[in-house]
Amino acid sequence: RSNWGALSKDIQSICKENGWWDGNAKFDWKRAVGAGGRAHSNLEACGREASGKIHLEALAAKSSTLQSPPNARWYVEQMALILRDEDSGICFRDLTGFCSTGSQISWLPKSSNVDDHSHFFTAASDPILAKYKRFTFADTIRSEKDDHDSNELWNIWRSIALQKLRLTGDTLDMLSSIENDALAELDIQRKNTQNKSLSFADTVRKEIDLLQK
Repeated sequence: RSNWGALSKDIQSICKENGWWDGNAKFDWKRAVGAGGRAHSNLEACGREASGKIHLEALAAKSSTLQSPPNARWYVEQMALILRDEDSGICFRDLTGFCSTGSQISWLPKSSNVDDHSHFFTAASDPILAKYKRFTFADTIRSEKDDHDSNELWNIWRSIALQKLRLTGDTLDMLSSIENDALAELDIQRKNTQNKSLSFADTVRKEIDLLQK
């Protein structure tokens, strides 16, 4: 709660102005923003939040045992596994009576250049089946639609879930290749992200076409 590397602009001054933080104690994001500065037992991690804490601690320990420092792709792949963990309650599927809206992973290296940042979205409610697709802010000028066709993809996946349709092995393999291609972009250092082979909208459309076959 206090071990953070970056904060939203002006969040500390906003909390101080609203009386959620006195400006002297160490800034506790959850206590200030989530509880209005009040201390209570619900601030302690529980349920899926506690599971996430365990996962992240295990990830940090695992990374420290590797012979060479892990790269960006390794971290994103590990986070995808965490977000797909249904047993811990982190991944919400229809099977649990509640459905996630979508899933996101952001890779934010220590760089002031926003083009170096990568975001991965499923654009669908079930990250176990739907795959992560890479988005950069350069993609906003490459798509004719504001939603990059993500709403259409979301509705297709919801229809598949509600009808309890089962995808073939070949389809699942081709879906996995979409995510693999997106992750491969992290291995390639490009100075101009606008020249990527596929934009976020391109990969969303590719997934839509695949599911509609």
